[in-house]
Amino acid sequence: MAVNKYSILSDPPVATAPFTIAVDEDRCIGCGLCVRQCPCQTIMLVERPYSEQQESACRHACPAGVDIRGYVQCLSGGGSLEEAWRIVTQTNPFPAVTGRVCPHFCEEGCNRVYHDGALNLGGLERAVGDYGIEQGLAFEAPQKRLRYKVAVVGAGPSGMSCAYQLARRGYKVSVYEASPMAGGMLRWAIPDYRLPEAVVVSEIQRILDLGVKLKTGVTLGDEVTLASLRQDFDAVYLAIGAGESRPLEIGHEDAINVMGGLEFLRGVALGEHPPLGERVVVFGGGNTALDAARVARRLGSEVTIAYRRSASEMPALAAEVRMAREEGVALEFLVAPAAFELDGKATVASVVCQRMQLGEVDATGRPRPVPVAGSDFRIEADTFIVATGQAVGGAGLEELLDGGTIPRDAGFQTSLEGVFAGGDAAGSAGTVSAAIGEGAHVARAIDAFLRKEAFANPERREISYADVPMQGREVLPRAETASLAVDERIRDLQAEVHLPLKPDQVRFEAQRCFDCGRHKPEFTSVIRYFGKICIACHNCEAICPQQALKFPHYYKVDQGRWTTYTGIPDPGAGYPNPFREEVPPDAASLAERVTPVEHLIYRRRSNRVYKPDQVPEELVHRILEAGRFAPSAGNSQPWEFLVVRDRDLLTEISTECTKLLTYFTKLYQGRDPLRQAVKKSMVFLKPDSIDQRPMVAIQALLTPKFGQDQLDIFFGAPTVIFVLLNQMGISKPLFSTGMCCQNMVLTAHALGLGTCYTGFAAEPVNINSRLKKILGLEWPCDTVATAITVGYPAVTVDHPVEREFPRVRWIR
Repeated sequence: MAVNKYSILSDPPVATAPFTIAVDEDRCIGCGLCVRQCPCQTIMLVERPYSEQQESACRHACPAGVDIRGYVQCLSGGGSLEEAWRIVTQTNPFPAVTGRVCPHFCEEGCNRVYHDGALNLGGLERAVGDYGIEQGLAFEAPQKRLRYKVAVVGAGPSGMSCAYQLARRGYKVSVYEASPMAGGMLRWAIPDYRLPEAVVVSEIQRILDLGVKLKTGVTLGDEVTLASLRQDFDAVYLAIGAGESRPLEIGHEDAINVMGGLEFLRGVALGEHPPLGERVVVFGGGNTALDAARVARRLGSEVTIAYRRSASEMPALAAEVRMAREEGVALEFLVAPAAFELDGKATVASVVCQRMQLGEVDATGRPRPVPVAGSDFRIEADTFIVATGQAVGGAGLEELLDGGTIPRDAGFQTSLEGVFAGGDAAGSAGTVSAAIGEGAHVARAIDAFLRKEAFANPERREISYADVPMQGREVLPRAETASLAVDERIRDLQAEVHLPLKPDQVRFEAQRCFDCGRHKPEFTSVIRYFGKICIACHNCEAICPQQALKFPHYYKVDQGRWTTYTGIPDPGAGYPNPFREEVPPDAASLAERVTPVEHLIYRRRSNRVYKPDQVPEELVHRILEAGRFAPSAGNSQPWEFLVVRDRDLLTEISTECTKLLTYFTKLYQGRDPLRQAVKKSMVFLKPDSIDQRPMVAIQALLTPKFGQDQLDIFFGAPTVIFVLLNQMGISKPLFSTGMCCQNMVLTAHALGLGTCYTGFAAEPVNINSRLKKILGLEWPCDTVATAITVGYPAVTVDHPVEREFPRVRWIR
């Protein structure tokens, strides 16, 4: 069809090549960057099912593998606490426990941490778990019972998690526990003020109600042996934990007033309150040390914790350290015990300590503490508690232990067929959530073993927004969990310190969730005034941090003033191919073969998402210098530069520009006869004013699809360079100015900066005398040709994308 210069493209439908975005849904994380980068806002995010190949950052960080996003979205979408509880307990049968004592690695992974603070997932999980206990919720019984029998040795979180998952599958499970009650570390090592005994009892009982048999007071090696278990059961899981305190090995540790941290906490849990005396010293920096110190403080003693590294290396939870300080526990850092000194009786009167300094990083990833020569000093106390590590009790496991732990293969199986090991016994758990998660993994491994199937842990890609700018999202402060007053904590050993979230806080906090990975980009029409318009810039493809987008089609209009080339190249033909190879080369290999200037030309992309950091003036001067040396007629340069770095002024200019653009779009969008007549007349007066494509971009500016506010015409860039036409110049202004701008944007790209042409700023400024006055524009440089935004890109856009090429004709 012949192209008519004066045809109006003001009304849809617009005939185009099919416009679609090809999305790799297993790579797309739904971050919305493509929407923000799109100059026409013809992309929007739509809901999609979760990808089986991806995992939300919170779940990826959770050792227990809880579907955190699932239960939080259940709560935010109006679902019940029971529904959320059912989701959590698919993988974690102890939500009320982990809601209280888990370090909540999920919060560290939460993508909201990059914006206004991670979700209070601990508080949410506790709310769900407590609801399950209050309402007496029970697990669903298995649909069928299997003939296989499995023995679990150890009724701690790892053993009971494994027993739970096996019982759900229909296996007959028997749990053997050496202590008089189940729970392991949950029962003996964590004080009531952090984890009430009733919570542990309730959550264990639900597992037993599935048909799991519990035999307490049974010691491996005495009442039962590993050999007898292998004979009576089809599989055995060893989850004995590390329930013994590791000694300091400095002598006299068998004294009456020297005790292990775990043994001290176990005695208190059993109601034994040993006479600690007035002063207590606790050695260690982990949670056991903090728990022992805080319990001793509640029993009336003055307590000091001595730790051999600095505060930043303490493995204990930061919140527990803070609360210990609030309760009056003193902390001494870079101090290590060297020798206990007896008082002549069966008790220790003092301990000789050494000052330490931090040396090279050791196997733990922390600086190794090194004694300072001549720094010995003494600390006197009535009781000394050692909580510097834990060890596995090896009775009955001599044939399996190697260096204090039980070796195993990738499927958790030991050197004995059908015998599996996990948790602290295998040296791998360390936290309650990790023990729960490993117990669930072992259950899957045992299930695969008994079914004679291969076992493998699925690996999923993390949905992380670590490098995704968060501007434009609403700020919603985190709902914090309240705590008891210090005097109330100290008075009562059983008083739970952390209080639950209130019901309204639970709903609010759940609604802060980004629902990571639940959305994908999709091409859409622009409101009701336009059809499916796209300028084929491919910026969505270029900015995607996961390289999940492809734009498989070219812009093509079949009628009206604007048209493109009739042929659409084969996929890949639109990539840079300077050597005219039969198959376009890979972009990475091409970068090694072209000149540095060619490299910049092929890879430079417009950037519309910036960091707030200001660009140093010396870099701006380098960009201006590149523009100053752009080719022109002789030495006469038909341009000048105006650099604006005043953010308030840029905001004012942006506001004024959007007002003017709003007035113009109202005229353009009108469908009444008068406005249609005006538009038709404008075709002859100024044909370029009626092109749909810039009108779509203007409309996108005024009604953005992402964020809370109207878009800034400068995209939040900290620096804007206005290129002004010099009416006294000799060179053709459009040509020369284009060369000048190309020099500048390529230089900026080479300096690691992002740029974007902002033509929107030109016409409104040129027809607004007030804006001209604000900017100080005077003849002969009183006309803005374009504006170039400059800033550090929030996301690096530095790779070639497919594009149309102009026709090439040779006359030889």
